[in-house]
Amino acid sequence: MSRERARRRAEREALAARARVARARQVARRARRRALCRAAGRPFRGVGRLRRSRPDSALRRHRARQDGALLIGLIAVNGLLWLANLSLLARGSALVLSVLAWPLLVVLVFDRSRSS
Repeated sequence: MSRERARRRAEREALAARARVARARQVARRARRRALCRAAGRPFRGVGRLRRSRPDSALRRHRARQDGALLIGLIAVNGLLWLANLSLLARGSALVLSVLAWPLLVVLVFDRSRSS
């Protein structure tokens, strides 16, 4: 009887040892994969990082509508310039000027300073 119990205990221990080895391999594989992904993403860390679950507010919706209206206006102006068949230099400089003038237009058109 004691030999039978010892044999069953040895089988259980061998099974547990195999499970521990398999689990250790799985943990090591996950750690290697995580380290590889972290190393591959290191040059892009912080680029395009999104904030999670920001609360929506009336001010945020209002600013989004204003920004959308300004964007539509600038796209319309640039579209008219592209349709006018101006030189490529004039089209490109108008596009760059639109991008650079965005903050100034936001302050002038919507009376919105950077701090508020």
